[in-house]
Amino acid sequence: MPVMFKGLSRWLFGSTEYPVLIVGNNESGKTTLLYRLKLDKFVTTIPTIGFNCETIEYPRGWQWTMWDVGGCDRIYPLLRFYLKPETLVLFLHNCSSTAEPVVEDWFRHFLWQMVEAKSKYIWIVPTRQDDLEERETYIERIRELYEKELSQVRPDVQYKVLKHKVCAKTGEGLEEIMAELHRTMSLNAGVVGRRPGKSNIQPKEDPTSEEELKALIEKEGSEDTLDLQSFWASFLTAEIPAWDHRSHLKAGYIVAVESAEKGESIFTTADTFIAHLRRLKVAHPDRFRNTEHQTMTIFWLLQLQLAVWNYRIDKGLQQFPSWDDFQDVLLHSSSLRNTKLWSLYYTKDRIFSPQARESWTAPDLRQFPTLRPSPMHEMPAPQGKEENADRLLRFAFAIVQHIQASGLRRGAVVKEALAALQTTTIRLRTVEPTIPPYSETQAYFWIQVVHAALESLEHEGKPLDGLSEKSYRLVSASHMSFSAFTLLFDITPETWKEYYSNKIWDSVAARMELVPPDIKPLPNVIGVPPDAHIKAEI
Repeated sequence: MPVMFKGLSRWLFGSTEYPVLIVGNNESGKTTLLYRLKLDKFVTTIPTIGFNCETIEYPRGWQWTMWDVGGCDRIYPLLRFYLKPETLVLFLHNCSSTAEPVVEDWFRHFLWQMVEAKSKYIWIVPTRQDDLEERETYIERIRELYEKELSQVRPDVQYKVLKHKVCAKTGEGLEEIMAELHRTMSLNAGVVGRRPGKSNIQPKEDPTSEEELKALIEKEGSEDTLDLQSFWASFLTAEIPAWDHRSHLKAGYIVAVESAEKGESIFTTADTFIAHLRRLKVAHPDRFRNTEHQTMTIFWLLQLQLAVWNYRIDKGLQQFPSWDDFQDVLLHSSSLRNTKLWSLYYTKDRIFSPQARESWTAPDLRQFPTLRPSPMHEMPAPQGKEENADRLLRFAFAIVQHIQASGLRRGAVVKEALAALQTTTIRLRTVEPTIPPYSETQAYFWIQVVHAALESLEHEGKPLDGLSEKSYRLVSASHMSFSAFTLLFDITPETWKEYYSNKIWDSVAARMELVPPDIKPLPNVIGVPPDAHIKAEI
């Protein structure tokens, strides 16, 4: 299901999503089961190296993102990286062997990894039962065997050994598996597996189609008697007549335009806006009760900055739009009027978490939009590795700039950022398989490179040798734009090739955990090039 329609599906059908990890012993039919569920037909498979991932809908409105992880000795130690508190586990036991069933050592270790990750549910699924002569007796032995092992992790892990016949090739018994998952999670969520009735559905606060949003913007614009100059004057004195969504957009637009002209980062822009909110609350605490929310503030300011830039690009302007262009910019990017625009990028649990309120938190549903290329300066878009590297480089730049501007501990911010990037990448790959898989090594590499570069811009709080005060402001970490960064340091999407071979960079191991480079060590500091003062003045 395309990401853009997930919100609609949730609203209509009460959609719920769960990640499911499919593991098991060798040749137990993990991949065959996955694609029988996805395609409803038998698919000839080969031993899986790494993983396969598909999203299954059962029943309507319930999404199960299923990860089929290859069963080999090198993969088993890496399974812990797939376990999260919300992860459900299907363990497939291969019944085709005539020998007495046994529990492998790695499975015992895996159970304790589930406890550590706080993953609560596992189902044992006996597969390849076709050739069993005494099926019921064999399945009972399996049940006793696994329940003995599983009892050691009770009550941290809830488990069940399924007894019905399962055949991934024919599809027999697979609907019972999905029904078992749905029944368990329905009871756990307290919704008893039923589709919510009309009384449970809340009406939308605002229209979301482009036509409806533009009509609303035009209506509100015709009723708005304050031009931007008058509005800003009343905003500074805390005497604005209303503090609604349009007022927020007007104030944010002015701050975004001013910051764009100065080349300030989104975090600096957010600090400016939040300072205004604090001033309003101090002046009239009864009228301005809004509590500060770092992530929500940065989200809306980022949308406004993108709107300002896209308006300038599409209109072919040499300068940023003026204050008086507010209504035109709003019509040009009508999605700004949707008060629930954030729900396309964030789940409620994430956006309304204490952490998101106190500090910047990356989206967990989809990436933020980017600038549209100028029709006058179109360049071929990078493909494959270069496109992914450029995305990760921009991600790293935003994270490191935030760390330096906020003064937060780097380790905690990076850990949170990487977790968010992994979740976002997983979700994107379920609808767009061409997106490269998440790689812990690749993501951390770009963060380290950006950090090493920006570290060199500070020298005992004084401008670097050879840089004027003006140049220093242009290249200082808190004011630098991404384009200025890449120009100044000559860092490109291919910089990783100086440190990693293709073999290591694209390896399965590099996806799971940080793998050291095999060409030269990661840099601690990347010095400013000799011609930095020339580039900074350009």
